[in-house]
Amino acid sequence: MNHQPEKRLYDRKAFNQPLSFEISVLGEESKNIRQNGIATNISSDGFGMITDYSLKEGSVLKTYLPVQGVDLSIPVFTEVMWSVPNGNLFRVGLRFLA
Repeated sequence: MNHQPEKRLYDRKAFNQPLSFEISVLGEESKNIRQNGIATNISSDGFGMITDYSLKEGSVLKTYLPVQGVDLSIPVFTEVMWSVPNGNLFRVGLRFLA
């Protein structure tokens, strides 16, 4: 089995939370599309997510991270670092943008 070297700089912690995100789609008319996903883990520099929406590496998302214990989400910008198909879903690695 071929193991890839670990590229993460920070340890990730389990973070199983539903979330939503927006992505701008350019065409004849520019529009923002809102989609849903489930965060699977989180660190100080990013998080992993599962979604049914295909995302391309380098795309910038406005991601709404839930705050536990209250009905509130914090908007943060993230960059898609990688996205791989997983059945009918996609596993996605996102990096926080400052």
